[in-house]
Amino acid sequence: MSKNSLEVHKSYLQLALFQQAFIHKSVSSNKNNERLEFLGDAVLEIVVSEYLFNRFESLTEGKLTQMRASLVNTQSLAKLFQQLDCKDLLQTSKGTNKLDETHKYSIYAGALEACIGAIFIELGFEESKIFILRLFKDSFSDLNESVELKDAKSRLQESLQAKGFEPPKYLVVSNKSGNQFDCNVTFNGKNFHASAEIKKESEQKVAELILLELDRA
Repeated sequence: MSKNSLEVHKSYLQLALFQQAFIHKSVSSNKNNERLEFLGDAVLEIVVSEYLFNRFESLTEGKLTQMRASLVNTQSLAKLFQQLDCKDLLQTSKGTNKLDETHKYSIYAGALEACIGAIFIELGFEESKIFILRLFKDSFSDLNESVELKDAKSRLQESLQAKGFEPPKYLVVSNKSGNQFDCNVTFNGKNFHASAEIKKESEQKVAELILLELDRA
């Protein structure tokens, strides 16, 4: 096992919902991990929020929000999922599996959240909390009150400037109802896409994907 691997309790692997957490919607429209992902996202946010609230008593709401966003985002969750020793259980359709690795990051992040949701339902809040704290152990150890937190767009712009690249142009289109925003960016010959209910969030998600691509380069 790699030193960067995160070992998952074998008892989790026997849970029906934990197994379902690895089934992407491209495999099954009925039995997939979307609902578990929805639940896991909420559980993850409350556990990380509680941890930060208790640890950093002097930080403002704004600083805590920034700190949480630096921990819980597509980039960080995808990296954590890829460290799971059971990550190969993930099931996607042949077409989805052929996608460029960059486009799978949201799938990885969603699967991790689904795992959390499954543990919550099957074993309760305290067990899901233990799982989350183990996942973020190293990330938590790197935090301190004076750490400078920047959003994904800011970090991407700085990284590109350091490499001599121009900042990307974010093309955002909303649906007719104005409650869903699709952001597209073409960078280095590749297209990066993400959707969100808030325009700025869709841009941040795309910036995270490009940052991950730069990390892999």
